[in-house]
Amino acid sequence: MSGADVLERATWILCRSDPTQGPGDTLALGIPARVPGTVSGALRDALGEEAVDAVLAADGPETVWEYRTRVTTAGGAHRFVSTGVATVSELVVAGEPVHACDSAFAPWDLTVVLPPGECEIALRVLPLSSVAVPRKPRARWLSPLVSDRSLRWRRTPLVGAIDWPGARPVLGPWGGLAATPVTSSPDGATHSPSGSRRDSSPLLVPSSPAALPPVSPDDDDAAAAPARSRPLPPSAVRARVTQDVHGVVAVDLAEIAVGAEGCRVLVEPLRPAEDDPPAQRVTASEGGAVERVVSAAELAAAGTTTVEVPVADPLLWWPHGMGAQQLYCVRVRAGDEELHARVGFRTVIAEPRDATHRGLALRVNGVPVFARGTVWTGADPYEVAADPCRIRRMLRRLRDAGATMVRIPGTSCYETEDFHRACDELGLMVWQDVALGPLDPPDDPAWRAGLRHEVRALAARLAGHPSTVVISGGTEVIQAPVLAGRPAEQWTPDVLLRDIPATVAEAGSDAVVVPSSPCSDAHLDVAQAVVERVRAVLALPRGVCDEDGGPSGDAHDSFVPPTPATPAAPAVPQGSPVDAADGVCHYFGVGAYGRSLEDTVTRGVRFAAESLAFAVPPEPAVVRAQFGTDAPLDGEETEAAWRAGLAHDPGADWTFADTTSTYVHRLFLDRDSDPDASLAVPARPVPEDSIRGHARRLELERATLAHVFQRTFAQWRSSDSPCRGALVLSAASTAPGAGWGVLDVTGRPTAAWYGMRRACAPVAVSFVPAGGDGLPVHVWNDRARTLEATLRLTVATVRGGSQPAVDVPVTVPAHGETVVRADLADGTFRDLDNAYGFGDREYDAVSAVLLDSHGRVLARDAHLSGGPRRNDAADPGLSARWVRTGSDGWGVAVTAEGLARFLALDLPVRAGGAGAARTAPGTGAVTDQPAVDRVDTGTTAVTADAWQERDPVAEDGYVHVLPGEIVVLPVGGEVTGSVRAATRARALGTDPVAVSEN
Repeated sequence: MSGADVLERATWILCRSDPTQGPGDTLALGIPARVPGTVSGALRDALGEEAVDAVLAADGPETVWEYRTRVTTAGGAHRFVSTGVATVSELVVAGEPVHACDSAFAPWDLTVVLPPGECEIALRVLPLSSVAVPRKPRARWLSPLVSDRSLRWRRTPLVGAIDWPGARPVLGPWGGLAATPVTSSPDGATHSPSGSRRDSSPLLVPSSPAALPPVSPDDDDAAAAPARSRPLPPSAVRARVTQDVHGVVAVDLAEIAVGAEGCRVLVEPLRPAEDDPPAQRVTASEGGAVERVVSAAELAAAGTTTVEVPVADPLLWWPHGMGAQQLYCVRVRAGDEELHARVGFRTVIAEPRDATHRGLALRVNGVPVFARGTVWTGADPYEVAADPCRIRRMLRRLRDAGATMVRIPGTSCYETEDFHRACDELGLMVWQDVALGPLDPPDDPAWRAGLRHEVRALAARLAGHPSTVVISGGTEVIQAPVLAGRPAEQWTPDVLLRDIPATVAEAGSDAVVVPSSPCSDAHLDVAQAVVERVRAVLALPRGVCDEDGGPSGDAHDSFVPPTPATPAAPAVPQGSPVDAADGVCHYFGVGAYGRSLEDTVTRGVRFAAESLAFAVPPEPAVVRAQFGTDAPLDGEETEAAWRAGLAHDPGADWTFADTTSTYVHRLFLDRDSDPDASLAVPARPVPEDSIRGHARRLELERATLAHVFQRTFAQWRSSDSPCRGALVLSAASTAPGAGWGVLDVTGRPTAAWYGMRRACAPVAVSFVPAGGDGLPVHVWNDRARTLEATLRLTVATVRGGSQPAVDVPVTVPAHGETVVRADLADGTFRDLDNAYGFGDREYDAVSAVLLDSHGRVLARDAHLSGGPRRNDAADPGLSARWVRTGSDGWGVAVTAEGLARFLALDLPVRAGGAGAARTAPGTGAVTDQPAVDRVDTGTTAVTADAWQERDPVAEDGYVHVLPGEIVVLPVGGEVTGSVRAATRARALGTDPVAVSEN
């Protein structure tokens, strides 16, 4: 039985010990720190962002970081637990080392006897080099991403060892540290420091400004108030759906002292944390609470600590857009103690594969899913355990882009419970990689045993989260030897096909197991066979069930994971594990490899766990906030800072800005216009010198990315496509400037986000040109109910003005798609995309608006006939005004006399006086651009203020407005008078216009 965490309110300081520092060094004296937290986060909070990298770069082979605090307790055995500490670490209590660990991912669970009274607790983080690793056997291949060969042995996040923008080493207790008093150790053993209690630390004399007040429990309050509810350990609770579609909640009561009176387990539905549209909302009152009482004698007779509670006809948890994110609260009460947890009921499987149906395809609750989303890069570039509000804001922003999945890659650190709870509530499926990267994993028994221990703890911790649907053996572990030219028998280490799948299943997780990302169908099949064999053993009756629930007991204590033989590799492989049309791929055909947008279809992509890597510039107001100018490359002071933030891979002589530039040329500069439009008559080439200045180039890059992301996702989402999932690299940029993220480093949307949103929203409309086969409009409906709506098609001509709209009734099945041929919608054929090229182009653009039965806009898209480029485009005569949307919302209504391309809003970045006049950099002249906040740090770019819930943000952008058409762009957040005054509307190739109040 455990009590309150004595470290919950502890005040920590962080000190650095290094032979090169002086005695008065600030870091030697200590700075405030947070637990959970990391060294880089503490440095950022105490010294500022600009100081972090310089401090970390100064770390030497003898540098030690130490977290310190003092607590006052009654003494006795205390259980210390942590999800993880990076990486080589020691726990020191009352001056005596009591625990050491050399893995950032291995959980801590030990019992230490504290002396009564005040006691110092220190957590020391030592250099990686302080623990030697074997030099042989040598790695069979090397990775260009990671230069340190010893890291294949070390269980540490690789992100800090890879030269990516904003990447920093993870150091410290990212997984927190808790210490609770216990009556006895779970394993019967205790650790007692030999020294007596110390009144003070030698480095923390009372006069030091960093001295810490001791933390003492309030005995009076504890005696007067009933024991508060505390969380159940994540690994102690499970929810599953049986074959007859009933639910079962299993709770491990090992953490609770079940007295003679027994304990009560209550399971009751919660109201979904996030409101769903009316068409998919499920009322929690449809389900009921279920309670079971279990006695200690009953548990003892069954020989188990697990109790199972049946839940008839449970309300299911669905991915965002497909239904409600229904969760249940589980409460366990024994005497004065209460523990709680949240669970959700859902099923997830991988569809069977054969010669016709290849690749990974997921079904959730029996329904096929097109998974789309991003690779997660963390909510805070400096912290793993980011502020929970910041995590939720960023995840919500991804969800609002239509994302249904986020993937935590094997090169990063594992995420916190705050992250996984938010994904549960937001309906974001989680693909979790084991922390393995493109290095040769050692075939060493001790190393493999340590990895299994780590994976078991990870899978058990995530098993209670309905959002966890995939667990993968790592990032590019199979791809690395393939691309390094190694023999086929070296492509797949046993640890991927055997150890990880068996351990995930043994931990009780029902997630789909992928050996590594990417991998082949054959690898998926072998891993699935291992998982099924383990689960067959674990399906034997266990736990305490009701009268109809079957026999009790636990037959799994002696379970040994199976070791099926790996299929022998043929002398000549029939395919590569990195093929796009097989298994899981990392697809960069559109992106780094510069192929046409049609390549996403012709390559037959099945499931792209990474894709669409571009250097994505932030919106203009954020660029001004970070660099003090619209055109960082045009100034000597800002050029270096901009280039430092460009997305790039180590060792490459190019950056992903070159990738973005390739598509700018294809869409706007080269002779061939939109390469996927199959134009019979190409547009004129545009001279290179016509693009004057970095600001103009950024404008074209944003338009290009909005177009590429929308078209690519629309092609993949089409029912004609074999693709069943695509994740963008990545969720957010990790440094100021043009990183990989669909969100910038502040968490604000980029042009890529807007393009993705149009094609990925739960209810969406998108044009997918088919060349000579016309101009289809795809209408998607992820909701659980059939959608009856009207598709309104409007065509603009090159002569100016628009033709009368054509209304087409559409019926879109639940979780389905309908396709309408826009070129045939009026009963005749119109060459709307100029695919045949008979004479001069007649049509300029087509818009499709999806309306519900009340005339409300559900979705909208517009297509530029013949591609997005317009030579010598005329001023569209843009005008914009603020309008009310609903009872308390705001939007900007935009109209144009001509065709306005890639229209977006410039909203002010939060500053002391949003909308206040400011001087243009280097000129002294007043500019009417949106006010921004920038700290002058010389030539170093700084992060604009992180996006907050109240900050205004446009919910749509980079849209095309036809002549005479009125398009309303919703604006979220707090829209004050100063925000409205500072906002501008801009279209490609035109000057921004102010947004009027009437």
